Amino acid sequence: MKMTCRLKIRSFIQAVALSAGLSFVFPAFGQLTNSWIMGPNGEGLAQLGTLGGHDTVANGINDAGQVVGTSKTIEGDYHAFITGPNGVSMTDLGTLGGRTSIAFGINAAGRVVGHSSTSGGDTHAFITGPNGRRHD
Repeated sequence: MKMTCRLKIRSFIQAVALSAGLSFVFPAFGQLTNSWIMGPNGEGLAQLGTLGGHDTVANGINDAGQVVGTSKTIEGDYHAFITGPNGVSMTDLGTLGGRTSIAFGINAAGRVVGHSSTSGGDTHAFITGPNGRRHD
């Protein structure tokens, strides 16, 4: 494994640990409006933000620093998201017709995997195209 990969994994672990710690401080489901991607020396590299709500959870990161996870929308639903390189600019990946979606991982091409609810209430797995784009 390359050193840069180890540093990004370590940075991701630090961000997750910080997020987990914040969720114990704020009893309202861990209001994570200040989620950060942390650098190898503990410095904040990028603030993730939210999709309009108060909660953001990061679940995966690739070598480019694209982060995926789930974030609460202003309507109160949870949607999968992807960021650009180095955690900049969060994009809502939407759902498969239901109210919720979660992104669990991302590869080097930016293909995101996760699951989403449908309008009928079922849950289905999804995979996106490169950089989180929809397959049409």
